[in-house]
Amino acid sequence: MTTVILRNADCIYTCDDGNRAYRQGYILVRDRRIVEIGNEPWRGQHADISLDLTGCVVIPGLVNTHHHFFQSIARGIPATQRAFAIDWLAGLYPLWAELDPEALYWASMAATAELLLTGATTTADHSYLMPAEDGDFVVSQVNAAADAGIRLHLVRGSMPTMEGDLAARLSPVMGKRLRRLQDRDEELIPAIENAIRAHHDSSRHSMLRIALGPTGVSYARPNFMRKIAEIAKSGDCGLHTHYLPRQLERTLSRQLTGKEPLAVLAESGWLRPGTWFAHCTELNDDEIRAFAANGCGVAHCPRTIVRLGYRVPRIAAMQQEGIRVGIGVDGASSNDSGSMLNEVRLGLLLHRVNTPDDSDPLMEWMTPYQALLMATRNGAAILGRDDIGYLAPEMSADIVAFNLRDVSYVGASCDPIAALLMCGSESRAKLTMVNGRVVVENGKLVSFDEEHVVSEAGAAERRLLSAAERHTGINFSHPAGEGPRVHMI
Repeated sequence: MTTVILRNADCIYTCDDGNRAYRQGYILVRDRRIVEIGNEPWRGQHADISLDLTGCVVIPGLVNTHHHFFQSIARGIPATQRAFAIDWLAGLYPLWAELDPEALYWASMAATAELLLTGATTTADHSYLMPAEDGDFVVSQVNAAADAGIRLHLVRGSMPTMEGDLAARLSPVMGKRLRRLQDRDEELIPAIENAIRAHHDSSRHSMLRIALGPTGVSYARPNFMRKIAEIAKSGDCGLHTHYLPRQLERTLSRQLTGKEPLAVLAESGWLRPGTWFAHCTELNDDEIRAFAANGCGVAHCPRTIVRLGYRVPRIAAMQQEGIRVGIGVDGASSNDSGSMLNEVRLGLLLHRVNTPDDSDPLMEWMTPYQALLMATRNGAAILGRDDIGYLAPEMSADIVAFNLRDVSYVGASCDPIAALLMCGSESRAKLTMVNGRVVVENGKLVSFDEEHVVSEAGAAERRLLSAAERHTGINFSHPAGEGPRVHMI
């Protein structure tokens, strides 16, 4: 039974029910659980491992509520650097269609490395591209999470229908390869049920759970949405999908079902605790009230909103109504970063830009501590966890420390969490501990070799780009639209 003592932290934010914080504090961990938190000096006599956190702010491990690991080997693609969502998808699906289990493993390793280095200890990954004929993509991600040492909620996703006119636009370019992107029920449903049987662990402190959900609400197939909800309910799994919903989505829902999107969700069994939606950039009052009344959560992904030109979501209205809102990094093709800490930093500020002139900042603008709660307690609750998200005895030892002895934090000593979220430029953690295991120390991965991951993920990127260019004739390095051309020599 290994005992670890974390000593001399400048400040420990527990994020517990009492909002307790400890100046000059310690945390004692035994056998993967927190057993004691207090102010120095620690009165104990012996620990197997003692780690000095002088100069650090300590927080619960951050909880990432939305990601797409597979995108981590498709960042900054020139043709999609200036594109709204539908054109961005059209530019990337020909590349993503080349995905295979090996590439997904290294993409997942790269994504989890960046998350662990920036304070995330638990992550949801919405994995909706899994061509049935190419092997077991789920196993690739499960193995990557285990190798990295991160706590994973794998959303076994699907694509029953494509957004807007994408299928028509991509068919001339991709031909038969377009079928790799769309799922067929006779293959998908058994695969989903098998993933739950093989991997879902709903026990307390579990490292792996399965949730379900297509990439978006399929208004053309409400019976499919209902079937997924039924499987999730019987398997005690969460439900997750993208939901904005923009005017195009509202119009499509009315045309195909004669109903508003909210009614489709309700009739399909998606409005329930354990359901959470990504983005929610254009929720109306009825949707906000319904989400709150039914215990649905929201994954707020600030950088993607800026990157793809989405509307800024009504975070204050959601929180005032009682919706749990968490933070999501989102996929690296729509974020180009994978830093959890930087996502929290942007989330603290972004919602301020859409408040009316007559609003009261003291009522509607989040404090740094409220942003921290979004990324810890709220995220854990959204994922249905009572064992992570705050620091207390008997909780999982998911603990992160950031060193504030840096010039970018000078002048912010009166509020350490404001220093971290409002002032800092450094994003690497001094310490990341997941389930009592140190995976990052002094800003370096200790559980696996970062350089090896960079090399293998880079090779996977080049392999997929080459295959996509060969199959489609697309030059992915060519930028779209007007502007100066860089001539590489």
